[in-house]
Amino acid sequence: MKVKFLPQAFLAATLLISLGVVSPAISHAEKGGKIPDQMLAGTIIQYDENNNMVVLEKGTPVPEQQKSKAAIAPLTAEQQVELEKEKQQDKEIEEATKSLPVYHIDNPDPQPGLKVIYDGEGFIKDIILPDQKEINWDLYIRRIR
Repeated sequence: MKVKFLPQAFLAATLLISLGVVSPAISHAEKGGKIPDQMLAGTIIQYDENNNMVVLEKGTPVPEQQKSKAAIAPLTAEQQVELEKEKQQDKEIEEATKSLPVYHIDNPDPQPGLKVIYDGEGFIKDIILPDQKEINWDLYIRRIR
């Protein structure tokens, strides 16, 4: 009984995992109205004459960074002092940047012929308008603070 159940359980788990990786990007993209901020790595999409998204090149899931399993040697006293200095500098930089304005870049609205290329991490790399003009990102930057 266990022998028959094991392959079925493995297939079911594999299917669920693969759908979990693919479906967030696809379901977000199918909502329409806005260009998805993130898709699978290397995806290329284009909007057709009805403003429907067409996937020209299906991307791949972004690989997770694997943590090194090598043993980490304890820090020397000198390394510990340097680490504390770096932590203090990080705090100073964080405090200094709190007063700086935060900007949000809105994606342009989809339009027929618009092509979007996503990079190796799944974020937008390039947006190509139907008339091949580059986007003036200054038009899409909105000041938050």
